[in-house]
Amino acid sequence: MGRVGDAVCRVLVGGHVDTVTLERARRDSLVVINDPWRQYSSFFWRLVLAAVIATGGVAASSSPVIIGAMLIAPLMSPMLGCALAIVTGRARAAARTLAVTAVGAVLCVGIAAAVGAIAPVSVNTATNQEVLARTAPRLIDLLVALASGMMAALALVRDDIPDAVPGIAISASIVPPLCVVGVALQAGDLTAARGSLLLFVANFFAIQLMCCAVFAALGLGRSARSEEAGRMRRVWYVLMLVGALVVAVPLSVTSWGIIQASARERAVADITVAWLEGSDYRLLDFDMEDGVLSIEIAGTGASPSTASLARELDEAQLGVEELRVIPVAERRVPVR
Repeated sequence: MGRVGDAVCRVLVGGHVDTVTLERARRDSLVVINDPWRQYSSFFWRLVLAAVIATGGVAASSSPVIIGAMLIAPLMSPMLGCALAIVTGRARAAARTLAVTAVGAVLCVGIAAAVGAIAPVSVNTATNQEVLARTAPRLIDLLVALASGMMAALALVRDDIPDAVPGIAISASIVPPLCVVGVALQAGDLTAARGSLLLFVANFFAIQLMCCAVFAALGLGRSARSEEAGRMRRVWYVLMLVGALVVAVPLSVTSWGIIQASARERAVADITVAWLEGSDYRLLDFDMEDGVLSIEIAGTGASPSTASLARELDEAQLGVEELRVIPVAERRVPVR
């Protein structure tokens, strides 16, 4: 591999990846199927139960339940296997692991939709926090997926990293978003379904890109020097890079929207606090939706002029079309 390659291996895995470790990695990632009933049945039951648990966690808006699903979700295995098969030049294994990933994703969505239909607790996709957390992916989610992909790739080829680490670090980016897609489809919320599906797709491209980079850096593709294997790798690398860049566009739009909304909220808060100075009122809360700004203040006596606040907000060009100030009488306990 040369001095540079040896140095990279030492930094990433503490040395070269031996044959025994590589064969174990191939089996764990479903690149090698030498006991199909055992391997596929394990994958199937873990996926089904993880989807049921994750959907239950979404319905109950319970993060601990979703974490339980993360610990057993197996969908990362064929995703790792696809990257490993591509780098090592195994076209059939790459196609098979990619198909297993696709079937697993569809199965997760279907199970989530079925559980959502029969669950005694209805899921309000407009207010459920576990749903909302996965329907507006941002650029930071892409960064997390890249780091998660590297963690998974290293865990696959190192025996000193606990198996639970990639499950905890990555499954949250795979199975729960797919379950949200199913729940949203069952509820008829196509916008939420699209947003959560975008999160899954973004994570898929980012994880593939990083896993391929790690496996290639470790020299795992040096044994596959055929022209066909090289061409397959180049095509896959380009597809994953282009895919990651394409999904980064809507993620950037969402991130920019969140940044603008945060800046607008800070400006509203600063203007309102300044408006209340010198009065007996204080800011309790405010909310802005569709250009309507509702501000709740608490205090005693006459509230400051709403017209002056409206004028200041208009001068700041914050997009406030209608202002509603809600004063709340505050009883003060006399000091003895």
